[in-house]
Amino acid sequence: MKNNLLELIVRWTKKTIKYFLLQLLVIQAIVAEPTSSQNMADYHVNVQVRNMPFLDVLADLEKQTNFVFAYNQQVAKEKTKITLNYSSDLKSVLKKITEQVDYDFKRVNNNIFVLRSEAVAQQNNGQVYEEEVISNANFQEIRGRVLDEQGEPVPGTTILVEGTSRATVTDIDGRFVIDANQGETLVVSFIGYETQLIPVGNQTNIDITLVEDLSNLDEVVVIGYGTQKRETVTGSIATVKAEDFNPGMIADPLTLITGKVAGLAITRPNGSDPNATADFSLRGAVSREGSAQPLIVIDGVPGGDLRTIAPQDIESIDVLKDGSAAAIYGSRATGGVILITTKRGQKGPVRVSYQGYTSTESIARRYDVLNAQQYKNFANEYGLEANDQGFDTDWFSELLRDSPISHGHNLSVSGGSGNTDYFASVNYQDFKGIDLVSSRKFVNGSFRLHTKALNDKLDFSAGITNSFDTKSFAEYFGFGQALNMNPTFPVRNPDGTFFEAPQIGQGSQWNPVANTLLNTNDSFEKRILGTLNANYSILPNLSAIATYSFTVQDFLSGSYTDNNLLYQRQSGLLGQASRNLNTITNNVFEGMLDYQKELAGHNFNLLAGYSYQNIFSEGFGAGNNNFNTNAFLYHNLGAGAALNNLTPGFVRGGVNMNSFANERTIVAYFGRLLYDYNEKYLLNASVRREGASVLGAANKWGTFAGLSGGWMLSKEGFLLGSSLIRSLKLRAGYGVTGNQDSLNPYQSLATVGPFPWGTQHAYSGTPDNASWVLSYGPNINPNPNLRWETKSEWNVGVDFSLFRTSWLSGSFDFYDRRIRDLIGNYTAQMPPNIYPQIFANAGEMMNRGFEVLLDAAIIKKQDMRWNMTFVGARNINNIVSISSDQFQGSAQNITGIGLGWGGDVQRFAAGQPVAVFYGRKFAGFDEAGQWLFYNRENQAVPKEQIGDNDFHYLGNSIPKYNFGWTNTFIFGRFDASVLIRGAAGFKALNAKNIFHDNVNTFTSTNLFVSALDNPIRDQMLFSDYYLESGDYVKVDNVTLGYTFPFKNLRLYATGLNMLIISNFSGMDPELGVNPFSGPGIEFNNNYYPRTRTFTLGLSAQF
Repeated sequence: MKNNLLELIVRWTKKTIKYFLLQLLVIQAIVAEPTSSQNMADYHVNVQVRNMPFLDVLADLEKQTNFVFAYNQQVAKEKTKITLNYSSDLKSVLKKITEQVDYDFKRVNNNIFVLRSEAVAQQNNGQVYEEEVISNANFQEIRGRVLDEQGEPVPGTTILVEGTSRATVTDIDGRFVIDANQGETLVVSFIGYETQLIPVGNQTNIDITLVEDLSNLDEVVVIGYGTQKRETVTGSIATVKAEDFNPGMIADPLTLITGKVAGLAITRPNGSDPNATADFSLRGAVSREGSAQPLIVIDGVPGGDLRTIAPQDIESIDVLKDGSAAAIYGSRATGGVILITTKRGQKGPVRVSYQGYTSTESIARRYDVLNAQQYKNFANEYGLEANDQGFDTDWFSELLRDSPISHGHNLSVSGGSGNTDYFASVNYQDFKGIDLVSSRKFVNGSFRLHTKALNDKLDFSAGITNSFDTKSFAEYFGFGQALNMNPTFPVRNPDGTFFEAPQIGQGSQWNPVANTLLNTNDSFEKRILGTLNANYSILPNLSAIATYSFTVQDFLSGSYTDNNLLYQRQSGLLGQASRNLNTITNNVFEGMLDYQKELAGHNFNLLAGYSYQNIFSEGFGAGNNNFNTNAFLYHNLGAGAALNNLTPGFVRGGVNMNSFANERTIVAYFGRLLYDYNEKYLLNASVRREGASVLGAANKWGTFAGLSGGWMLSKEGFLLGSSLIRSLKLRAGYGVTGNQDSLNPYQSLATVGPFPWGTQHAYSGTPDNASWVLSYGPNINPNPNLRWETKSEWNVGVDFSLFRTSWLSGSFDFYDRRIRDLIGNYTAQMPPNIYPQIFANAGEMMNRGFEVLLDAAIIKKQDMRWNMTFVGARNINNIVSISSDQFQGSAQNITGIGLGWGGDVQRFAAGQPVAVFYGRKFAGFDEAGQWLFYNRENQAVPKEQIGDNDFHYLGNSIPKYNFGWTNTFIFGRFDASVLIRGAAGFKALNAKNIFHDNVNTFTSTNLFVSALDNPIRDQMLFSDYYLESGDYVKVDNVTLGYTFPFKNLRLYATGLNMLIISNFSGMDPELGVNPFSGPGIEFNNNYYPRTRTFTLGLSAQF
């Protein structure tokens, strides 16, 4: 992926420079006098700059004269800044400039060559040479042409006779003429290509083919609080640019990089639900009960919400994977850090871009349940009641939209002139779910401005992004109920009302179509993100930076349950309505000093900063029931009768009124040193001292440090000129990060509130005139010793590019991370504690793994290209302990699937991976078809003889292996890409089999067709009988596009989730990856179907 990106940048840069030089040379040829060029003294120029980069000064001089400055790649990397206030002829001005840089200037015709002082006869004395006329009988005229690897001319290439001031540049057709002696050497250079040394023999014609130099391009990587050249990065950082994002309909921005980053697992457990978010984890689980997800930073704002921004506005996504890279973010970086950089304006004429798409979906896989005839036959065979109503209803299909249409549009405008540039965009997306009611409408607008002032000493930028989400949620239990329904039942009665069968299974046959259409569950969400950034150059190498950002998120939800629904009538609720409002305000201020210095090849970058963040959340909610009409929905809570009806025994379910507010503050001081010597020996050291209000009084402050180093072996003498190794870097690092997002703001404090309902109430008054009084008291066990989880991590890696053209590149990483002081609920001693559990720190978890990235340019021709990128990862997770000196933790059963009390199927236990499957071990069936399980002595016994001590650990639920394999092809104006990804090394549970393969559930639950051949007639119990291999390979994204030769118009078609290769019996083996959300489980009732998505889209630039 990296080389593919660099190749595109090289190609774009090369074409741009070519056409620029082409225009320049044509203009020069038109306006040039037939006589020799004018002298530099003939031009009067004015230079008034302060701390302006050297190359920018030269560009300004080009505008004031007819000369063109030519230089090689080494000069192009020059970072020196010029301060000069001088008005004179060009030659005198250049003389002044040589006092600040170690370069000389040599004019040849209308070209001025920028040369290292050692390259001319007089060294290090700041010389400006006029055109020389050399006459030597031994010179021979060398003619030739410079082409690229596709045979196209490269105008503007510098040809220099080594050790002399004789030089020229190629013309429009890449041709050149130069005088040279036999035995001399031509130095051929152009930005973006390898510099070549051509010995001069007795030949008079030399054709030269330039080779792209990807390793020398200064690719910039976003790191915490700044950027860094890819070549000097010492941590494990992955970068995905916009041109490498996954195409198609994207509802969650993070799915843009699914399968693109080694070690980053991204799944969508709820399939194509338009209102669902992606589940993601970086390098495995990192917490017991807290957040395991990486910190999201949007344009420098930590804790960002991905749904604030439009996916089409994202420029790049950088992932800080190891501890040394993420340590500068301190107590929120245990899960890693994902840095989102949005698009910025580009100077020049106004550019208008449009991106649009239309999508539709179809069910990828459905369950095969008994139809009406099979249902009746099965009932007859087993002597069961079919309750035949004479219909043959496909309940699953009744819940589906017919080819739902979604569409999206993004319009952006950018431009600028002088010191100012801008970017503005508007985005609209309308998503329709595959079910009957779910939808999402997303509207987003953004504006970003960047300018320079005060003689370019002040760099200022501002941005504002506003988004609106209108969501209608699915009835998530509807599709599970569709599998339960008797297929002989109709959807509606003859009079049009919904059919119900309350007499069956205690109301278990409720109509899922009725519930879907008569339940209303909406959300209205507003998000605003504002940023201000100022960078002031105090001294040539010292800058002061101040940033302020704010985010405001408003969530207004409303729900209403129709009073005609079966369970509303049975329960006496007769319609329920609720409304909830939650507002979160996040203010961040950060101030920094940045110092950069170069001393004889030693490059230093020192950063010192302060960070303050305050997050305030408040909300209000209310609910009521017993509505005479459904017309109001949730818009008139007072119309319900229950709120004011205090009659004893009156049904008051859902009647509530509540409000809340909480606040958390984070303060930090941080610093970093970036050092390199000639970009060969590299060092990155950072430290962050951070305090958080949510922690206990004795542990509010912590220190998080990172240290990493690198060695560019390819720059050592023993590898220089190697035809095999173009670039080779070794790196290693260690870092400490924390996790305090797991904590509620006041868990360390003694807080007071109403006692839990039904406990600790007081009875006040006389026997004939008394009432229960709601009493107040402590509502948690406070823990003043509460502290953050801490992760320490080692990382060792190697980056490489191989062969002359760097057609194969990549990286390998090995890591070992330990997470200590795991936060969770532990058994508390009573007394002195009031409640049986306390939130505390205890235990340790380990993740150890290996990651690989391979990027290959397999075919690279003018009209045909084939690039392949492979990312893969292996992660081994283990809970080392669940106790501490203070708290002796015990194994915790987690994840219920609807089997009642004691029916949890996973466990959190020492010596096991997180969320390991735990339960009975299947031994077969007896002659009566009853369960047999292995006890702890490994004997097959009936289920009645199995106790808790006979349970077994049955396998990990989170994949050990993940991979993504992307192939991109270009055939002339056609392009294509295929993303194949997969996971392996885990068990998966299709919980539906427990309920739908068991004869005992008949009448209240329909059965799968598989039950006809192998029915179970015993108690519903979980065991490894139901566990399957979750391994899968998925053809996830297939795209074909065509670019027209005008307006950069591109038309493309994309298919998502096209093919799954797996033995898993469920909808899709791509299940959750976070430990407390039921990883590796497809639940029985609450699920959303998986779909294939087909998208037709176009993009254009004007």
